[in-house]
Amino acid sequence: MNWPVDVTVLDTELQKAQWSKPCTYKLPEAMTTGVGTSQNNDSVKKSAAYLPHTVSFGPYHHGKNDHLKMDPHKHRVLGHFLRRFNVTLQTLTDSLVTTSGIRQQLDRVEVLPVLQRLMDSYESLGDKWLHDHDGFLKLMIFDGCFMLEILQWLLVSDGDKAVPASSAFLGSVDECYYADNDPIFSRHGKLYFLSYIRRDMLMLENQLPMLLLKTLLGAVLPAKTQEDIEEHLNMIILNFCKGHSNHNPQKMGPSLHALDLYRKSLLTICMHENQPVGASSITKNVNSGDHAKAKRPMMSCTTRSGEDIVRSAMNLHESRIKFKKSTETCNLTDIWFKGHTLRLPVVVIDDTTESTLLNMMAFERFHAGAGNEITSYVFFMDTIIDSPDDVKILRSSGVLQSAIGSDKAVAKLFNELTKDVTPDPESWLVKVVQTQLDEYCRNKWHEWRANLSHTYFQNPWALVSLLAAVLLLALTISQTFYSIYGYYKPK
Repeated sequence: MNWPVDVTVLDTELQKAQWSKPCTYKLPEAMTTGVGTSQNNDSVKKSAAYLPHTVSFGPYHHGKNDHLKMDPHKHRVLGHFLRRFNVTLQTLTDSLVTTSGIRQQLDRVEVLPVLQRLMDSYESLGDKWLHDHDGFLKLMIFDGCFMLEILQWLLVSDGDKAVPASSAFLGSVDECYYADNDPIFSRHGKLYFLSYIRRDMLMLENQLPMLLLKTLLGAVLPAKTQEDIEEHLNMIILNFCKGHSNHNPQKMGPSLHALDLYRKSLLTICMHENQPVGASSITKNVNSGDHAKAKRPMMSCTTRSGEDIVRSAMNLHESRIKFKKSTETCNLTDIWFKGHTLRLPVVVIDDTTESTLLNMMAFERFHAGAGNEITSYVFFMDTIIDSPDDVKILRSSGVLQSAIGSDKAVAKLFNELTKDVTPDPESWLVKVVQTQLDEYCRNKWHEWRANLSHTYFQNPWALVSLLAAVLLLALTISQTFYSIYGYYKPK
């Protein structure tokens, strides 16, 4: 039987080039609708975490739901954007259709229109867009300008020190202002809409390639270098997503999209005086921008053998292990154990935490070479958090700051995040941190003290009984002593 075989599929370099193109992924239906899972409130809530609620960016959710139809706002924003930079729509169109995008492929330089590279960035682009390049071009311009306007308008509206440093990128600031009662670009919009837009901007299916933002900004600011534009984009995206971030935008390097940049900002580690040297290897190459070549130790927290015991925060606390902050900012790789202290980064748990973590974990799952540091952190936290008591210990240590209510809700959040997710058994947390914790707790003295604490110091009545038993034993010993002493030393 003669079957035609395409020998090019056996070329690993061609395969590598092919798989390196997409950076935004259409998630399986089971993840976004809960199909094939038990239909309860938790599964429905988890599925909704992947879906935008206010605005769609890109092709996956464009025009799907009424609450995402913001075309009138995007048209208005495009007019403001063009007027502020004093350019025409043709300028933006030309920047996307010309062959200015260069990609290195194998031993030759492949020159492609930016528009084609943008289409290649989406892993599952429907036939609607594949056969309608004009429609896709229009979508990229409207959505790209809308995102840029939101990011840059926030700087102007804040009126803080970031504006003078970025004034060269803002065009004519006088043209940047909107009506006082604008539904989005106003104090009202900042209060009621921007938080929802921020949430939607960090969803994997709702990403715009960074290439698009760089190209549009480069078209209206031809005098600026690509390095300056990249630094400015890093700054305004992190400012929007994280508040006034203390990350140096120059050190963040190139990113694929806003979610990728935000994820990398959570993995930027600051070495401390007492921190083990090996901990710094976690983030090696994180900011290189080369996801395909990045080689990092992976982190997860699973039981390694039948003898290993994965202990909760309460168990560790009973063994007299202290929990302290490793960094004031949220750097999720800054986890290490030394002496009898476990250092953890400060993390604020709010209404957007679940959605953001799930989407970053999905990005790590579908983008080969991205690493799995976020997934591993979540697994580690799920390991040490089994109950509200564990959350209480971490919260009292300043490691967790909750804005969602009860400790039970926080414990449930971490316990639910790891369902249907596979950890990597080869990890820094397992091989170093978890091993050190296990060895510490296996010490006979620490184990005995932990058992004593767990048995007698959790219940006040058990403690009273223990003290009474000790007192009774002491009295018995005293009585025996004086009885014997009186026999040998009579008065």
